Amino acid sequence: MKRFLVGAVVLVTACTAKQQEPTPSHRAVLDAYITAWNRHDSLAVDTQLAKGGVHEDVPFSIRATAPDGVHAFMRDLLQSSPDYIWKVTNVVEGDNSLAAEWAWTSTYTGDSPNGPVTALKISGRGASIVELKNGKIKRFSNYYDEASWFKKAVEN
Repeated sequence: MKRFLVGAVVLVTACTAKQQEPTPSHRAVLDAYITAWNRHDSLAVDTQLAKGGVHEDVPFSIRATAPDGVHAFMRDLLQSSPDYIWKVTNVVEGDNSLAAEWAWTSTYTGDSPNGPVTALKISGRGASIVELKNGKIKRFSNYYDEASWFKKAVEN
C-alpha cells in the first residue's frame, strides 16, 4: 500500500507540474532576429522582441518600440537600403545580455554625409548591445560610425 501511495503522489505531481518551454540561448535569439531582418520579415522580428521591446539605432537617433515603431523603422530602412545584409561576426554573452560585432552591406539611396546618393554600394562594421528578458529581446542598441561607411564607398 505504501508503494502505491508513493507512486500515486509521483504520478499526480508529474501530471500537474507546469511544462515550461526551454529558453533559447542568447545567441539563438540574436541569430533569429538578424535572420528576420535580413528576410525583411517584420512579423518574425516581432517574435524575438519582448512586449514593449526597443530597437535603437544610435547614430540616427532612432528609438523604435515594438511592434509598430520597429515595423516603421524597417520600412524606412528598406526604402534607402533594399538589399541590406547584416552578418554577425563575433558574440560575447552575459547572463541577460550579449554584445555582438557585425558587418553590413547595402546599396544605399538617400541622404549621406557627402550629400544625396543613388544606388551607392556601402559597407561597414558596428556593434550591438542586446538586453534579454525571458528569452526575448528587451533592448537592441546599434553603434557604428555611419560616415566611415560612405567614406569607403567614395574611395572605391
